[in-house]
Amino acid sequence: MPVEIAFLVGLAVLLYLALRARISAFVALIVSALIIGLLAGMPAATVVKAITDGFGKTLSSIGIVIILGVMLGKYLEDSGAAEKMARSAVAVIGQKNSPLAMAMSGYLISIPVFSDVGYVILAPLAKAISARSRISFPVLAVSLASGLLATHVYVPPTPGPLAVAGLLGIDVGQMIVWGAFAALMMTLAGWAFAQLYLAKHVETIIPDIPHGDVGETQLPAGSASFIPLLTPMILILFNTTATMLLPEGNAIRNFAAFIGDANIAMGVGVLVAVLLLGQRLGKEAVLKVMDDALSTAGPIIFITAAGGSLGAVLKASGAGEAVAKAVAASGLPFILVPFFIAGLLKTIQGSGTVAVVTAATLCLPIANQLGLPPILIALAAGAGARLVCHVNDSFFWVYTKMSGFDTAMGLKTLAVGNVFMALGGLLATWLASLLL
Repeated sequence: MPVEIAFLVGLAVLLYLALRARISAFVALIVSALIIGLLAGMPAATVVKAITDGFGKTLSSIGIVIILGVMLGKYLEDSGAAEKMARSAVAVIGQKNSPLAMAMSGYLISIPVFSDVGYVILAPLAKAISARSRISFPVLAVSLASGLLATHVYVPPTPGPLAVAGLLGIDVGQMIVWGAFAALMMTLAGWAFAQLYLAKHVETIIPDIPHGDVGETQLPAGSASFIPLLTPMILILFNTTATMLLPEGNAIRNFAAFIGDANIAMGVGVLVAVLLLGQRLGKEAVLKVMDDALSTAGPIIFITAAGGSLGAVLKASGAGEAVAKAVAASGLPFILVPFFIAGLLKTIQGSGTVAVVTAATLCLPIANQLGLPPILIALAAGAGARLVCHVNDSFFWVYTKMSGFDTAMGLKTLAVGNVFMALGGLLATWLASLLL
């Protein structure tokens, strides 16, 4: 069978298993890889070897990093450091500009903390600001959600972007820089939708709570809250910068390569979090977070590694090269391919992580053949992974329940806002394509 047809059949099977049959994304990716390889004429033993090699290579590149990233986020969440960062953002930007302050709070918090958890932490603060400032709560809620969902798909050490960087062979420092830029564009697009449209066209809702400070607990100091998050990012960027500017064999470059390795940098970040925040949590809680991180990170790691298996089969079978030629001949702008693949998956099955991993895996061989930077795939897929957030997405229900909205209000605020966020991410991808 022609490899192009094998690719399309495998893609159809993947979509059916993941979307209609509701089978685990891990199983769907492995089955799809097996089908593509066999239909493309690869010997069965070669297909199995490509699957296992791709799985192992991906697992070795991102497994430890994802576990440590989840661990760091949990420490910041449980200690109150995440809420402290949000309050700091509001203090800096000002209550008058509270929608923008909430957007930037979400932007910061969702780097180390899962977006669902981030909304649970910050929704009471947003309600308090709404009651005090008389700004409609849906405006603040969507602004907050925009920041949370943007960095969730773009900025390491969030597991999704780390997984994509590992799959595509992108330097983590480069992923941080370009991901932060794309996430900012996406956040501002969601905030603009809330500020310019929701404030005028959706009913004003002011929570009926006291206007004084709400949720005033003993929070950690600002430095203790920010330093654990900034430490690994600075170390990784130090490594990236040293690699660009210094010659091979240079002592500083060698040291940067060690301390700025994603595994080491994330480990240092976790250690700093324990040192600065561990006393607030207590010894038992510190140890429990370590155990919980393994169970939370496991599904993400295995799905990502399965994506690596599919990518290895696409490369070995020649399907990637064949599809690349077809895309080049079609005249379709390349960045729209991962955007629409991720958008389709996200809209139908709900998981942004699965959407971005699958789109990145399918599009890497095409980018290689066309000579395009892999970072553009990551940015375009991240944009698509935000296309529609609705009833099949866990964040949608966290958002509606924590906000006190019904389903209709959730759809006309968050779901519509996500479309504008996706377009903001796509604009960022286009701007990046002009510079890379």
